[in-house]
Amino acid sequence: MNPEIPPTGEQPGEEKIKRQFDTMGDALRAGKDEGSAKAREAAPGLKSCVAEAFHGLAYGVAYGAFFSGFFVNELVPKTVKSGLAKGAEAGKAAARMAREKASEAFSPSAEGDAAKLIEEGSTIPQTI
Repeated sequence: MNPEIPPTGEQPGEEKIKRQFDTMGDALRAGKDEGSAKAREAAPGLKSCVAEAFHGLAYGVAYGAFFSGFFVNELVPKTVKSGLAKGAEAGKAAARMAREKASEAFSPSAEGDAAKLIEEGSTIPQTI
């Protein structure tokens, strides 16, 4: 074999260095140290990338929400807006009245009135 011609599959100047450890503990410590060092190197780039992604996401959500809200606000006629407002107020008033009727029906005085009617033998149905 000629020393100037490398064997097949190997290139001159490339040497594979294999690290050998005395104990498993040494191997684990070396892996921990190398992994920590690489993580410290990669962390700023990853942190910057994640921050940019969240910034873009937040900007897009805010832009979309406010743009569509203001666009619809300008697009809908004032008569429709006032109709919606009046309908909402009427709905609130109706809900308040229903709540008051329900609270009157379930109040202790209403129960006493019902017991009194039963004692008197009244058969007239009562409506709430």
